[in-house]
Amino acid sequence: MRAGNSDLRNASIALFFAGILAGIFHLAIGSGFGFGRGYEMVAIARSIGLHGTFANPFAVGPTGPTAVNPPLYPLLLGCLFRILKDPAIVGWVALGGNLGMNALTAALLPRVSIAMFEDPAPGVLAAIPGLIATKPMPAWDAAWTVAGLMLFCLLSASTMKPGRDGILNSVLAGLGAAALALLNPASLLISLPWIAWLVATRRGAFHAARYCGILLATIALVLSAWMLRNDFQFGSAVLRTNFGMSVYVSNNDCAAASLAEAEREGCYQAYHPNTSLHEAELLRSLGEVAYDRKRTADTMQWVDSHRERFLHLTLARVRAFWFPDPEGDFYTAGAIWLITGLSIPGLILMVLRRRTVGYYLLAVSLIYPLLYYIVIADVRYRYPMLWVSALAAGYCGAELRNLSLTACRVLQPVVIRTPVLHRFLDVIK
Repeated sequence: MRAGNSDLRNASIALFFAGILAGIFHLAIGSGFGFGRGYEMVAIARSIGLHGTFANPFAVGPTGPTAVNPPLYPLLLGCLFRILKDPAIVGWVALGGNLGMNALTAALLPRVSIAMFEDPAPGVLAAIPGLIATKPMPAWDAAWTVAGLMLFCLLSASTMKPGRDGILNSVLAGLGAAALALLNPASLLISLPWIAWLVATRRGAFHAARYCGILLATIALVLSAWMLRNDFQFGSAVLRTNFGMSVYVSNNDCAAASLAEAEREGCYQAYHPNTSLHEAELLRSLGEVAYDRKRTADTMQWVDSHRERFLHLTLARVRAFWFPDPEGDFYTAGAIWLITGLSIPGLILMVLRRRTVGYYLLAVSLIYPLLYYIVIADVRYRYPMLWVSALAAGYCGAELRNLSLTACRVLQPVVIRTPVLHRFLDVIK
C-alpha cells in the first residue's frame, strides 16, 4: 500500500480523531483516569505549584526534596497548579493533554511506518489495536513520552542526511532525546538504538558520526544539569533515586507479580514509602540516596536467599509484560495480547527478509523490558515501547493482507465464476 501526501494527511487526521474517541471510550468504561493523592508525579507537581519546591512525592507525609521521579512532567503539571490553582481543573487539563498525546501517537504511526518500511500500511494497521490498548493516564508521563519518541524518530530520520545543517539538527535532536530522558530515562533505550540504526543505514559516514557525536554531547550536557542539582541536593550526581524502593517492594516475602495483586494483598502498602509511614520515615532519616542504596542491598540479599521464589516472580512478570492479565480491563489486555501475538511473526519475517529496521525493533524488544522483569508488573510500563511492538504487528498484518491479495489474484478465474467469493474479493480490496 502506497499513499500520496493527501492520503497520508487524511489517514493521520482520521487516526487522530479516532484516538480522541478511543480515549473517551476508555473513560466511559472506567478505565485509566486517576489523578490526585497517591500519585507521586502529581504530589511533586502540587509541591512545585504551592511551594516552588521539587519535593514530597509520597502520600503518607513530607519527605523533603526528591529525585524519585524525573523532573519534566512534574514541572509541567506544577506550572498548571501554579496557574490554575484548582486541583480538579488541573486534573481535567492534564487529562485533555493526555488524550491529545495518545491521539497524536496514532496520527504519527503511518509517518513513522514510512520512515521504517517506506510504507504507511503497517502504521495504519498498528494504530487500530494501539488505540484500544492505550488508556488515559494523566498522572504519568507515558503519553507524552510515546508521542515525543515518535517525533524524535521522525526528526532524526529526516535530518541525518548529508547536505543538511548537521550541527543545528544534531543539537535539536539531542535536545529532544534529552527532554525525553527527563520525562522517562528508560526512553534512552529506545531513542539511542534508533540513532544507531540510522547511523548504520545512512550514507556519509563522517556526517553520521558528527551528527551522533553532537547529539550525544547535547544529551549529556542537558542531563548533567539535573544531575548537578541532585549532587547539590543529595551529595550524589544521580539521575533517579527510585530503583531501590522499586525492587524492594517487588521482591520480598509477600511480593506478588503484579501491582494490582500486591495492592490487593497489602504487600505494596507495607513496603513502599508512598504508603508506608515506616518506610517514609526511614527514607527521610537516611536521605533518598542512602535509602535507595540500602533497599537495593536488602533486595540483593533477599534474592540470594530466595532464588527459586525470585525466578518464579521474574517469569510471571515476563509473561505479564507481554501478555498482561485483564485486571478488570479486558479491552486493554486483549489489544496488547493481539499486538504481542502478531509482533513475534512480524519480527521474524523482518529478520528473515533482512529488513534492517527489524534488528532495531528486535533490539528494543529485547533490551527495554529487562528492568521491568524484576519489578512489579503494571501495564503503564509497557506503554513507552508499545508502539514498537504495534509496528511489528502492523508489518505482519500488512504482509498477511498482501498474501491474501496475491492468493485472490491467483484464484481470480475461480472467484469470478463464484459470486460469494467474488464479493469477498471486493471487500478485502
